[in-house]
Amino acid sequence: MPQLSTHPIPRPKRLSALGRGLAAAQLLKETLTIVLLGVPLLLAQPVLAPAAIPGLVLYLFHWVMVLGRIPRRAAGGIWLFTLIDELWGLSLYLHAYDAPTDRQLRYLKWSVGLGLVFTLAALAEIAYQRFRERRGQRRALPGAALR
Repeated sequence: MPQLSTHPIPRPKRLSALGRGLAAAQLLKETLTIVLLGVPLLLAQPVLAPAAIPGLVLYLFHWVMVLGRIPRRAAGGIWLFTLIDELWGLSLYLHAYDAPTDRQLRYLKWSVGLGLVFTLAALAEIAYQRFRERRGQRRALPGAALR
């Protein structure tokens, strides 16, 4: 007869309030970027519509992160893809328009700048939480001070 384990399955670590706040800030920034930059670009260059799909998928994942329904490890992966998407969007926008207006360039600088700040801050926060947990686990182990 198989023996049942008495240890509960550990729950995955969730995002902190700061992590959810950064996801909300990123979501607001993305909403403004879609309205101010994305829609005019797609109206001028409809062939670029498939290039917007990864950003829209990340937009939906950021909603899930704001709601706090995603494990921290998955959120780290989403933030890494967000970093790549921010850089991809910058490259795409600069090469898609022949001569973007000053207003569009100003919006682009703000959008990418804020996106990079939020993304890097969220990645740093996740790394810090992981570091704190591991340091706490090491201290909790018997004999850890002898190593």
